Amino acid sequence: MQFTTRKSIAFSIAARYVSLLVYFGSTMILARLLTPEDIGIYTAGFSVVALAQLFRDFGLNQYLIQERDLDRDKIASAFTLTIILSWLLGAVLALISGAVARFFGEPGISPLLKLLSINFLIIPFGSITLALLRKALRFHITSSIAVIASLVGVVVSVVTALQGARYFCLAYGAIAESLCMVLGSLWFRDPRLTFRLGLRGAGPILKFGSIIGVGNIIHRLSISGTDAMVARFMGLSALGFFSRAYGTFSLFGRLFTGSVSSVILPLFSRDNHDTEALARGYLKSLHYAIVFAWPFFAFLYVYTAEIILLLYGDQWGEAVALVKVLCLGGLLLPPILFSDNLFVAFGKPEITLKIRASANLIKLALVAVACQYSLLAVCFALVGFHAVKLVVSLYYLRLTLGVGMTSIAKSALHALPCLVGAMLPAVIVGQYLLDSQLGLVLSMLLICAATAVGWLAGLLISKHPFSEEIYAMMSKLPGLRSFRSGGR
Repeated sequence: MQFTTRKSIAFSIAARYVSLLVYFGSTMILARLLTPEDIGIYTAGFSVVALAQLFRDFGLNQYLIQERDLDRDKIASAFTLTIILSWLLGAVLALISGAVARFFGEPGISPLLKLLSINFLIIPFGSITLALLRKALRFHITSSIAVIASLVGVVVSVVTALQGARYFCLAYGAIAESLCMVLGSLWFRDPRLTFRLGLRGAGPILKFGSIIGVGNIIHRLSISGTDAMVARFMGLSALGFFSRAYGTFSLFGRLFTGSVSSVILPLFSRDNHDTEALARGYLKSLHYAIVFAWPFFAFLYVYTAEIILLLYGDQWGEAVALVKVLCLGGLLLPPILFSDNLFVAFGKPEITLKIRASANLIKLALVAVACQYSLLAVCFALVGFHAVKLVVSLYYLRLTLGVGMTSIAKSALHALPCLVGAMLPAVIVGQYLLDSQLGLVLSMLLICAATAVGWLAGLLISKHPFSEEIYAMMSKLPGLRSFRSGGR
């Protein structure tokens, strides 16, 4: 089981980082081809699409992954429900496109939404198969499909942007990516799996999905609501800067959380009848989350201006102050990164719903007030949201699994040597290199390398739990099998 866990996460992380290389490359190109207004228009339109996506899924994929007694009738019911929801939502999205465009005061949003509604016709034929592949821990397949689809989507976006498609280029890329995901999933699906329609056994699916779905909808509604309020009260250009700032803050999610999110629910679900095992699994994930999150957000805070300039160019300077504020909220993230999946795996999705409902309603209220002041105030409101969600999550963690503040504090203290080890060389090396003639790209690469070495040294010297994973990886490399025993 230990080998399976490491192998599953390794496949997921490797594919995720390949996709991120593609993403960073495309982001650097598109940020120079598109204006803040283009990004704002697409963000405003996609906020509505993202909300519709949650109604489309409605927890169906999560049900398939966590269900122990899965049969053909339940799979057929899930597929049928996906078809009904997806096609209905695609039609609704096309019909309301004009009203959405009038709400934002931007006519271009209407054809954008009609174009994006095509995705809802395509996705059902791949989502069920991908969920079943994840359930079977066949991450080498799902990861390969995701990488290829991401690459195709990026190529389509960049090519159409060069041809003057403006914000439509992102929609073309999204459709191309979805089509590749569907084709890839159909190619690798179990030949015994047939797509047949039926609603026999739909009751348990709808019961589970109603809880998960409502929670997902509330979460997405808070994100879309934030974007909508910023656009409405502060303008689309302001939304463009906010979107870029939050996207930079969300790099941690892409680099770390996204790398393991596809495997964490199946792995937690294995121990969903053992409270102590679930608690140990959560604390282990917390150890790992803190040791990555704190150095990441500390580094991002110190070098925000350089990172924004490197990734997006000099037209996005207003986002620097916004990112710095969001980094404060990033320090609160680790305990809540995987708590939602933990409660779902424990068979308590209603707890996830309670946490999301309370925290996100407070978030919308805070953002509504902050929009009357400035984008900086909006970012402080999001820090407040993370604080509220942390407090509520810790309450339920103690109530259900007996995980208290003492355990959380121990995990935090164990990560301090890694934080110090990472940031000392980052600051010292940066003082010399950024004033040199090496150029921004080479200077930042060297600073990142020094930071990584310092982080690794802190990890090994403090004997942090993640060092066990480092030793395990080194033992697989030729010539390093005796590294651990020889180094102690």
